[in-house]
Amino acid sequence: MKSQKNLPHPRKPSATYPEAYALLWVSRRDEKRLADFFTSWGISPAAIQRGMHLTVYYARRILPDLCPGGLSRKVEIKVDVSETRFMVLAPGGENPRPDLDPSRRSLGIRLTKRNKAISQIQELRTEMRRFETPAIVGGPKPSTWWSSSFGARGYQPHIKLLRPGSEVDSDLTKLGEAFREAFTTIDFRKFTIKERSR
Repeated sequence: MKSQKNLPHPRKPSATYPEAYALLWVSRRDEKRLADFFTSWGISPAAIQRGMHLTVYYARRILPDLCPGGLSRKVEIKVDVSETRFMVLAPGGENPRPDLDPSRRSLGIRLTKRNKAISQIQELRTEMRRFETPAIVGGPKPSTWWSSSFGARGYQPHIKLLRPGSEVDSDLTKLGEAFREAFTTIDFRKFTIKERSR
């Protein structure tokens, strides 16, 4: 498994617009445990996401006063797995839909608002929101805990776990139940902030 320190930004490197993002990285120990769980379900290692992370904040802007070269620091944040739900990573993917085949789509877990990690995630999100100046935000309202001025309007904290082609069953109920039995917490151990120029 690659060291998280050397992992590239999860977006395509060919992005032609400036952007800023803040990510929480799943610990290497838990990423391995998650990979072992999915392979025990017969899922190909090639379909298991590497560099598992949660996006705290994203903007298609360069944010004034952000640390030049970005920032990386250690954190200790535990996700309460009992307050997570599997979802297809597509608009409306939190609810079963016949046109969204989980085996052909990216799959992850979303954190419910009751998750004990939410308050710490929102503290980090508030840290990023302070960089939003009126000149940067422009017309839209500034981001809030649960909305964003850039990209998707609603903020839904989630972790991508599987890539398209996992061949999981269309009914995610059994997988979700087994997942919540196998894991009590998932640890985040690193927080990074980065900018990418045009």
